Amino acid sequence: MSLGPRNPDPGLLIIGHRGFAASFPDNSLAGVGAAIAAGADGVEVDVRPCRDGTWVCHHDRSRGGRPIVEWSLAELRRERVPSLAQVVDAVPERRWLYVEIKPLAAAGLRRGLAALVAMLKGRLARTRVISSAERLLAEVEGALPGMSRSLVFDTSPDPLPDGLELSPHERLVESLVGCGRPLHPWTVDLPERMRELAALGVASITTNEPAMALEVLRG
Repeated sequence: MSLGPRNPDPGLLIIGHRGFAASFPDNSLAGVGAAIAAGADGVEVDVRPCRDGTWVCHHDRSRGGRPIVEWSLAELRRERVPSLAQVVDAVPERRWLYVEIKPLAAAGLRRGLAALVAMLKGRLARTRVISSAERLLAEVEGALPGMSRSLVFDTSPDPLPDGLELSPHERLVESLVGCGRPLHPWTVDLPERMRELAALGVASITTNEPAMALEVLRG
């Protein structure tokens, strides 16, 4: 199969990484709002549960040397860490929301699964749950049948897992073209690379620079 360039797919989605990470704090409501206002097709946020089980948007396992699971929701709000519920409310239903569940113990996911389902079941058509842990994605499939799910990786799994879309590091895309799965590479911040991946037919790109991506790919 040829890997030569072709016209970019007009259906290619431009997704703001952690909201609009180039210009705003990671996973912040300000960044989410700015990406949406710029015209991005959606945003990606990282989620994990805090002490009372509420899903909050935070990339790292810890904050200030203290695990997020030990922080209360009130404490995190004072730190301007939003809950997933706040982000869901901030993203219009016609835009995409990529929810990356960060690795956590199976028991922790099961405790929070009902709350996750309640937040996302009303917007199945424009939500994609992504994770680097296949078992977490399997749990989501059981709780939310039909939800788009994508495996995050920076080293290609062999064999590729069944039933999942793929969210590879952008350097892996050429090796995966032709695999028959939608590809959602991250994190793509250089204009020429945006054009290359669009020409290869990826389904979306996740970028710290959604406004730049819109200019580069749509003019």
